Amino acid sequence: MVLVIFIFRKTTVEFTVIRKVRSMPLVLSFFLIAFFIWIAENISTFLGAWKYPDQLVTWSTVSFHKVGSWSLLVIISFVLIAYLKQRSDRP
Repeated sequence: MVLVIFIFRKTTVEFTVIRKVRSMPLVLSFFLIAFFIWIAENISTFLGAWKYPDQLVTWSTVSFHKVGSWSLLVIISFVLIAYLKQRSDRP
């Protein structure tokens, strides 16, 4: 994670909200996306969509450490999409 923060520390992402362009650090967007996926995962396990082994007897929150796993998934997705977009833009 320290390496990811170091590599992407100066990179920002622009997005539009109600016709106003805003920006945020890319690392923050990685964390926020992962955090909201973690919340969705907790809601899904609470509602019984699936259960992890430690949730078989009684429901408990999914470990916050999974945010790191979700962050890695988001980073890999961003990198793959950027690579494929760059490749498709070539003549």
